[in-house]
Amino acid sequence: MVNTFVTNETEHLLLPGTPGDYLDTVVLGDENRALLAEREVMLQILRDQTPLPTTEAREGYFGPRHMEYWLSGLRDMRKVIAATGLNEIAEPRVLDFGGASGRVARHFAAWQQSCEVFNCDINPNHILLCKRLFGSRVTSFHSRGLPALPFPDCYLDCVTAFSVLTHIDSEDTAWLLELRRIVKPGGHLYLTIHDQGTWNILPNTVIADLSFSNDDFRRFHGEHPRLIGRVVHTYSDATDYNCNVFLGIDYIERYWAPLFHGCSLSSLAHDHQTALILTV
Repeated sequence: MVNTFVTNETEHLLLPGTPGDYLDTVVLGDENRALLAEREVMLQILRDQTPLPTTEAREGYFGPRHMEYWLSGLRDMRKVIAATGLNEIAEPRVLDFGGASGRVARHFAAWQQSCEVFNCDINPNHILLCKRLFGSRVTSFHSRGLPALPFPDCYLDCVTAFSVLTHIDSEDTAWLLELRRIVKPGGHLYLTIHDQGTWNILPNTVIADLSFSNDDFRRFHGEHPRLIGRVVHTYSDATDYNCNVFLGIDYIERYWAPLFHGCSLSSLAHDHQTALILTV
């Protein structure tokens, strides 16, 4: 018989204070600096009393640039709303699929009271932290590796997935079908992908060192300036977070786009990743 003991302690995963206490941390991205210059955004920062996760609790993203982490979530939410027309829906329902520790979900929760926000992730520690951070404002749940989510058909208005499909190898179509199932007709999937735009600037991205540490990948990239089909670089033996997936436009048009009523791309809309907007 295994003797176990588990607590829900999360305080060590939270930065002290509130987002406004980190206004003096470095912001590097031009879009994020522009946001910080907006008066309304400054007021939002000061109104936000929900602590930020530590760098470790957000998988290292943005390092010590805590304000940039907050701003990046707002930037991404704004782009989703602009691309999908969520602001025209009276009581929108949104799922951030693979939303980690709530980088984007926190902003949807603050956007309007009538917005019902869901956040799921394969890492149960992220979900535990989100429950601590957002309580009932965001319904957070642990998603497993299989393409099945606890929603009825046609339930949501939009599903977002930032840097998720970029790391799913063998079940990408199954996940797309599951995400399509739970979105209402006329609703949207807003996904980020590694596409030709990523491929072109890959040596200058945050994933460059990891990608080009593999001699075969580095050689392939140099010999194939045009990204064709689906290219997968598996860099770890781990069960999850073990690969980077790159998609040529031919792959998207042949295999993904026909599953939906509409498909559009916004190249490099999210740093080194392109936004793929699919209409159900």
